[in-house]
Amino acid sequence: GVADGVGGWRDYGVDPSQFSGTLMRTCERLVKEGRFVPSNPVGILTAGYCELLQNKVPLLGSSTACIVVLDRTSHRLHTANLGDSGFLVVRGGEVVHRSDEQQHYFNTPFQLSIAPPEAEGVVLSDR
Repeated sequence: GVADGVGGWRDYGVDPSQFSGTLMRTCERLVKEGRFVPSNPVGILTAGYCELLQNKVPLLGSSTACIVVLDRTSHRLHTANLGDSGFLVVRGGEVVHRSDEQQHYFNTPFQLSIAPPEAEGVVLSDR
């Protein structure tokens, strides 16, 4: 998986990498603990984000995210993509699939967010 912190948080003194890094470390831990279904990477992303929302340590920010799972049993690729992160499937040097970019408008991708209480409902968050 990969997540890209939304840089606009720098204007508020928030390091954008903290949210995205914590999100991916949480998703990685869930996978290592076996708490996922290979055919449902959306579930991994959802569970990771829910943990961040319930975390007692203050964390602010937003991130796009992309998770790709290769199911070794079925030999299938399963994906979850939110925002302008993305992936390509290349076979024989040819792109056979490309994820779609998701944006509200220019330079404003879909994103998972945790906003300070006073900004709830003002900061974009795509659940």
